[in-house]
Amino acid sequence: MPKCKEKSNKKDFFVLERPAGGLGKSPSLQHHATGDTTRQGGAEITLQTLFNTINTNTGRIEKSIAQLEAKIDNLNSRILSVEKRMDVVEEKVTAITDKVGKAEEGNNQTMHLFSSIVKDNLSLSRRLEYLENQVRACNIRILGLVEDNDQKDLGTFLSEWIPSILTSVSLPSTDCITRAFRIPLRETRSEQTCRTVIVKLASEKLRNEILTAARGSGEIIYKEKKILFFPDVSPITQRRRKAFLEYKVALSDIGARAAVLYPAKLRVEWKNQSYIFWDPMQVDHFLANKRSSTQQPVPDSSGSDSD
Repeated sequence: MPKCKEKSNKKDFFVLERPAGGLGKSPSLQHHATGDTTRQGGAEITLQTLFNTINTNTGRIEKSIAQLEAKIDNLNSRILSVEKRMDVVEEKVTAITDKVGKAEEGNNQTMHLFSSIVKDNLSLSRRLEYLENQVRACNIRILGLVEDNDQKDLGTFLSEWIPSILTSVSLPSTDCITRAFRIPLRETRSEQTCRTVIVKLASEKLRNEILTAARGSGEIIYKEKKILFFPDVSPITQRRRKAFLEYKVALSDIGARAAVLYPAKLRVEWKNQSYIFWDPMQVDHFLANKRSSTQQPVPDSSGSDSD
């Protein structure tokens, strides 16, 4: 049987090993007390500092809160003031909106009345022009007739002179010319300019005969002056005829043919189409449209792209 080893240097687990120099000394109660006192004093100093810091910060916070409350109160008062002003502004805006709506309604009514007045004015002016032309329906204008001593009684002179130059016209009597006079010259005209003669005939039929005979007789000369016969029309009609005559050159430039018809309207023939204009503004718009259409570039379809 194996032999058991001899046990030597046996140690008790629960007995502390002591140093070789002798019994060790344990810490004294005084040492523990001194250490606790130092620690307690340091803790008291730290707590006092922390308490003072907390008090200081609390005072600052309270002061900041008081200032913030004052600013908030001031801001609230300003907000209330702004709200009051906004209420006033909203009331004013509402009132202005109502006034603008009423103004727009009144403006629409005014424009409607204005357009109706313009239409009525145009209608009245055309009726007045028509009536004035009717009053002048028996009149003729003679341009280029030189004044001389033989024309003291202009009516008697014309009753003899007109049949002498227009052989196809026969005046039954001197009563066929009810009135004859010359239009006074304007200040801008020279004295050598022959004044226009207005002849009022007894009937419109006689006027048409004289105008037809004058148109068919060619050039009429009296004392080396060219004589022209025209129907007598109102100044408004005359201005419109003059405006139409000025458009004839512009219409011929775009390839259109124009003719002024009695009393004052323009007939235009362009590309096998016929147009009748009563207002010169219509002719202006017609020219603008035709010029823009003729100036548009025409796409070249004859050529082809080559690679």
